[in-house]
Amino acid sequence: MRRYTLLVAFLAATPALADQKSAYTKLDIRNPQVCMDLTPAPVEGEPNDGVHFECKGFADYVVTFVEGDLRSYISYGKEESDHCARTQTFGGFNSAGETTEWRLNNGKPVATILRWTVSYDSEDSSKTREWLVVTKLEEGDSCHMGYVEGAYPKANETAQKLVDDFAANFSCAASKPVFIARMGTATDSIAANEGCRE
Repeated sequence: MRRYTLLVAFLAATPALADQKSAYTKLDIRNPQVCMDLTPAPVEGEPNDGVHFECKGFADYVVTFVEGDLRSYISYGKEESDHCARTQTFGGFNSAGETTEWRLNNGKPVATILRWTVSYDSEDSSKTREWLVVTKLEEGDSCHMGYVEGAYPKANETAQKLVDDFAANFSCAASKPVFIARMGTATDSIAANEGCRE
């Protein structure tokens, strides 16, 4: 609770950077003009329970989408590589939305914002909440830097402000993502593998 309170206070006090803008792309794995299917052929006698796509992102960025065990993993870069974000998802069953917001600084993407739908009840997967996942873009890496509950007041603006105020000093190698949620929303076990580095 202390982390949540301090972060919200800082977000309210820090002015957003004036030169930040947004661009939007669609993540539509059903469209072969947008996404290329790289899913390995199934091994004989074994079901193929996952998918792997490379999709067009903003400018020359590639969006790598992997899904397995009803959980999504998404990373962003100039080419596919072993990104931190490739190991980050939510603990519950989840699915990612289609509209990616690219937050820009002087025309260069510094982070993305994407809405996910996440199951929070292990006994009833139909009980879901929405979360905005804020992913930091670095040279050769991408990683989750924050999670904003979709029902949080002005969630989109809060996610944008999180990028504008914190992305420059957030490190995929050293920093841990933060959670911004309504009072009473449990966040302790919402994300699986919050950080990728020890």
